[in-house]
Amino acid sequence: MRNAFRWLPFVNRGTREIPPFAVMAPATISPSSSLKLGAVETADDDACLRLAPVDEAHAQLQDAGLLFVNGPQTVPVRRRGNCVQSGVIQALVRQDESDGIDHRALVRPDVLLGATEDCFALGAGGSAYRFLGFEGCPATEYRDPANLQQRYRIGWVTPSYSAATRYFKTEELRRQYVYPYAGIGLILEENRASLSGGATRPQLSSSVDFAYRAYDAAVAPGGAPNFAKVKWGTPPLPASRSGDTQSPIAADEKGVMQIECKVDGVYQIGFTASIKAVEAGIDVRGMTLGFLVERQRFDYQASRESDLADDESGIFLSAWQEGIYVRPENWAQFEEIDSYFTTVSGTTIVAAQRGDRFHIINAATGVLEIRYLNCWASGL
Repeated sequence: MRNAFRWLPFVNRGTREIPPFAVMAPATISPSSSLKLGAVETADDDACLRLAPVDEAHAQLQDAGLLFVNGPQTVPVRRRGNCVQSGVIQALVRQDESDGIDHRALVRPDVLLGATEDCFALGAGGSAYRFLGFEGCPATEYRDPANLQQRYRIGWVTPSYSAATRYFKTEELRRQYVYPYAGIGLILEENRASLSGGATRPQLSSSVDFAYRAYDAAVAPGGAPNFAKVKWGTPPLPASRSGDTQSPIAADEKGVMQIECKVDGVYQIGFTASIKAVEAGIDVRGMTLGFLVERQRFDYQASRESDLADDESGIFLSAWQEGIYVRPENWAQFEEIDSYFTTVSGTTIVAAQRGDRFHIINAATGVLEIRYLNCWASGL
């Protein structure tokens, strides 16, 4: 396969030895000053790329057209080597969680990877390359002497170049109670369904595209779990437990709560859930489950004392929340608790902007039990 590549000569103009299959960027800035230097240097009649570890500027750009991958040789400082830039290539891929991101769990085939500053490997959280797999690559683990907590292995990647598909998928297998919307301009945590947790975690095209909201399962005094600490990003989810799919969970053990959109776009969204009523005779509209986009630009503070539902439909004003509402047809008016779970599902197309959030809520007036919940979104 090596002969199919167009190998490019380069010289290591960084301050560290470059390992085999390392990801590099042009050394266009002098380490000792702000003087801009050329990305190519000449010696006699030969031209040679000036490469170094990825800097902050190239890490932010996430453009595979500006990155290079070293060949199977180690290149000491000021020595020459050969590199490649395009095609299906082997590169170092991060396999640790020292930066708070579990690269072992998030690096899966077809996921987008990116270069990070001062790192020789591609990892979750970028969009420059698409990961193809580890099959057929050496299983050798590499460590950077300057960052011993970072672990790499060789994997197959290819430049993304064209606009990559943005998507997320979630699966919540634990049964949960979701309480109804309170009727004023506020949706509480207990009104939102958990999108993923326990034995599952969200699948994101990239953490550049989406972030998820999760609870840290810290232990409170007395040994009880304390889920009050909430983060956006990719922190660990609550651990799976026996009985996750049989017994309902408390409102404060939701794991992932919402997905945050970090890139403007138009998305097709959909969900499937198995649900049943917990209370009887109080909801003539039927159980109304909604998979919605909550608009960050909406002036919530000015409307927080208002009921933002449109008349008696249970559908929120589209300036605030927009998406899918579904209800089981046989529950249009129920007078007793149905002991059977009913499957509901729906799809729609919505436009979302940076900072908007995807989530599932109970917009009816009765408590809802969810047995399982699958949600997805894909950029159009």
